[in-house]
Amino acid sequence: MKSYLEEFHNRKLFRFKEIVTLIGNGNTAKDLLHNYKKKKLLCQIRRDLYAVTDLATKECVATKFEIGSNITSSSYISYHTALEYHGIAHQQFYDLYVSSEGRFTNFKFNGINYLHCTSPIKSGVYSPSLDSLIKVTDIERTVIDCIDHIDRAGGLEELIHSISLTTYLNEDKLKQYTDEFSKKFLYQKVGFILSYFQQQAQISDHFILHCKKHIGKSVRYLTTREESVLFFKKWNLCAPENILSYLEQGGDEVV
Repeated sequence: MKSYLEEFHNRKLFRFKEIVTLIGNGNTAKDLLHNYKKKKLLCQIRRDLYAVTDLATKECVATKFEIGSNITSSSYISYHTALEYHGIAHQQFYDLYVSSEGRFTNFKFNGINYLHCTSPIKSGVYSPSLDSLIKVTDIERTVIDCIDHIDRAGGLEELIHSISLTTYLNEDKLKQYTDEFSKKFLYQKVGFILSYFQQQAQISDHFILHCKKHIGKSVRYLTTREESVLFFKKWNLCAPENILSYLEQGGDEVV
């Protein structure tokens, strides 16, 4: 039994078929799983996803980022959760965003809501060298995703605070991801918002002009009509008068 437990700790997260492969017998695997769960040596996160527990505290050792990255074979951390992982989120949320090709039913584990998201592009996802169990969008893809779905970024104020914490954005990647989405409204929002952070994030006029060329003729609202009261002719966009004013507002809430 000890040898199996050591193997499970090496894996940290696993599925039932991995237990069967390790042991070589389905019924024996079920008995072992039942025994380990009863002794709180393992915990069940959701259907067919298990993790080892700390031997002293009996708490799950897998982080929320590791769990989110392993819900399905194509799962990866995205939106505000990716901002958190990269250390540029202003607040921590109890909602954890997971993008994947295959759908999964939203669930709650250890106080965290794991929420499924879809995305039309696949680029910009990687596994950090020191976190092999994690798959996450890189900073540039995260910024584009969050501008595309400001609600999944925690709102405009949270998004502005997060972007303000970046010191460099690779504009070739920004262009690639924005072009892959190929949405005129996204070009409007990306060009408008990132123009405020050009010098800080080392973004050239060339990228801003690239966004400007693709915005189309429709007038849209960055947020709600009540909030977006000022028309910015350059971007055919209605937005709050000064989005940088959000940086003067505080708040350390956990949502």
